[in-house]
Amino acid sequence: MRVIIFILTFFFFSHIYAALNLEDNELFYKIFNEWTVAFNKKDLKKSCELFSSKMTADYAGQPQKNYMSICEGFKKTFAESQRHYQYSFKIRHVFRSNDLAAVRITWFLLIYEKDVLISSSQDEGMDIFQKNQDGKWQIVNFISYESKQ
Repeated sequence: MRVIIFILTFFFFSHIYAALNLEDNELFYKIFNEWTVAFNKKDLKKSCELFSSKMTADYAGQPQKNYMSICEGFKKTFAESQRHYQYSFKIRHVFRSNDLAAVRITWFLLIYEKDVLISSSQDEGMDIFQKNQDGKWQIVNFISYESKQ
């Protein structure tokens, strides 16, 4: 009888966990999708909103970045009239506990010049999110590195 109770309890809680994990995946898919649309449209304000003003970022081989340097980079990128940058992504894993979340993600970047693809890259990363006082999820830290395609 104890074994049956244990098995039923296990299945009950595993279904709850799976449902919560699916909700988390959908939530962060929506967040990253909104950011990707904003970036691909060169919307500086919406592109910067994903990041906390207190964030730090590490990209392999580059100096550490903060909110200001990230947004300045977007501003310079968006000012390039001859080039178009297009991001897409794939979420690998979402780990969430209360107001903190870690998202393992792969980013794909295509760069076009005069409508001709001139470069593509793939980056692996881990984005750490914190829910702010307004209930909005923002990146407070991320690490990223270019992967071999």
